[in-house]
Amino acid sequence: MEIMDDNFVQKDVWVVEDKELLKIFSDTAYIPLISALREGPMSVKQITEKYNEIVKNKAIKMGIPKDEFEKKLQRSEKTIYRYIKELSDWGVIANCGQRFVEGKTVTENLYCRKAKVFLPNSGEKKWWRESEDKTIIQRAVRILQIVEDVQEMDLDCFSKRIVDIMNAGDKYVFNALNEKYDEVSKILTEGGLEESKKLLHVLNIVSILYSEAKEKNLLKCYKK
Repeated sequence: MEIMDDNFVQKDVWVVEDKELLKIFSDTAYIPLISALREGPMSVKQITEKYNEIVKNKAIKMGIPKDEFEKKLQRSEKTIYRYIKELSDWGVIANCGQRFVEGKTVTENLYCRKAKVFLPNSGEKKWWRESEDKTIIQRAVRILQIVEDVQEMDLDCFSKRIVDIMNAGDKYVFNALNEKYDEVSKILTEGGLEESKKLLHVLNIVSILYSEAKEKNLLKCYKK
């Protein structure tokens, strides 16, 4: 029998903007645990089983040998409990109830995500300023020069415009949530994680199609 905590409140969508908290959502140790709890309230034992199932499936897809997977990726209940404590301290998950096991006097704590969907908002991306990424931008411009007959282009201007377009989908969703949270958040939480990623990708394309200004802004980077 499960008894849920009446004080526990789960958001539909949480837009994550804190820079330190964003690191949590890019940490490969935490991602499988956060993903596991998409299925609902779980005990430490259940989370551990689901966690190892997730990383095992990923290891198979990546062609990682079984012995290497078990040594490097598999986690014990003790380690998962530590992850739970750390994520709870960050407010990402919480103790949301208890499960009473028939024939036993002990109970199991149940844990839940604080939001059905987490949307990371890291703000303006600066990736083009890294040396390797500058090379990518330069190569892209060389192709444009050949195909579009562009003689010269402002690389910094071009990079900023490209990032604006890349961020357009996120901004579109964030604005939609601010304006009509209840309706939009329900749609965002209808499918699984992969469906949500594809949905955001489609919205990114839609936001570009609806904004002719972005294309015009890109043309401003061309040097005549």
